[in-house]
Amino acid sequence: MPLALVSRSGKGPSQKRRFGRTDLEVSEFGFGCARIGGIFQRDAADYLELLSAALDAGINFFDTADIYSQGESESLLGRAFRRRRNEVILASKAGYVLPAQRRMVARIKPLVRPLLRLIRLRRHHLPSAVRGSPAQDFSPAHLRRALEGSLRRLQTDFLDLFQLHSPPAEVVRRGEWLDAVHRFKEEGKIRYYGISCDSTDAAVAALGYPSLSAIQVSLSLLEQRALAIVDKAKEQGVAVIARECLANGLLVKDASEVILSSYCQSPEEIQTKGAQLESYRSQAAADGRTLAELALRFVSSQAGVTVSLVGASNLQQLQSLSRTGIFGQ
Repeated sequence: MPLALVSRSGKGPSQKRRFGRTDLEVSEFGFGCARIGGIFQRDAADYLELLSAALDAGINFFDTADIYSQGESESLLGRAFRRRRNEVILASKAGYVLPAQRRMVARIKPLVRPLLRLIRLRRHHLPSAVRGSPAQDFSPAHLRRALEGSLRRLQTDFLDLFQLHSPPAEVVRRGEWLDAVHRFKEEGKIRYYGISCDSTDAAVAALGYPSLSAIQVSLSLLEQRALAIVDKAKEQGVAVIARECLANGLLVKDASEVILSSYCQSPEEIQTKGAQLESYRSQAAADGRTLAELALRFVSSQAGVTVSLVGASNLQQLQSLSRTGIFGQ
């Protein structure tokens, strides 16, 4: 049977929420598209089915970026929704510049993907010199190039939300990008703009712009530093997109599958996170919930959070999320 979202009360379809002070209405849970596509992934048809299933389930907010899977994430979204554009809210990001080796991989991806499957090579097997590290560029010229590329891949004339992708706080404060995004709005190429923030300082700086419509922050049971920012954004009528709600998988995996050393930087952090996870598992069990459900409800129930992003790279993972109580069969 098709998936269907359930509301906080567990009854009926997920209710739409006003996206800050904009005229957009978004689903309570959005789809994070960082894992859509990629040279190590499956056939495009699987992703198109997944994206259509998410939309049919009631999710209408899809968050991507121009660098996700070297642009393939946007291309797949464009293919999935080209005939359903009026049903979806498309949010993308710009500001990173792929290194030359990744741009080359994007061009030859259709040729090398079958070979990688044959030899069973995985991303972590690649040396860092091959993967390369992206730089950042928030100049007006780069933002325009990035936006035009996103529109082309997404097969749309406009973005509902255009976001700066993890700019340093100083870049946000200088505001050299501001005139550019205002021109994009005047040209009808974006409806609203926001900033995806990696630090509290960047988020505070972002909220200093009256024309800002949204910020994106990391928020989960294990990472709650953004709560003060969420409250401040709500006071200003700025929408909040919460990402990493399941702490990069820590809050959805079984205890036997969790290797904390892969997530933590020190023995002290391992000890702290281990104690937190055990406490939350006990709380979830006492409430008759899964840990994942407790985690997603925590984020979504924050008064200032507008949309909480969940991610899946296949239908099985989407169906797994259905068992949290967020989705229902």
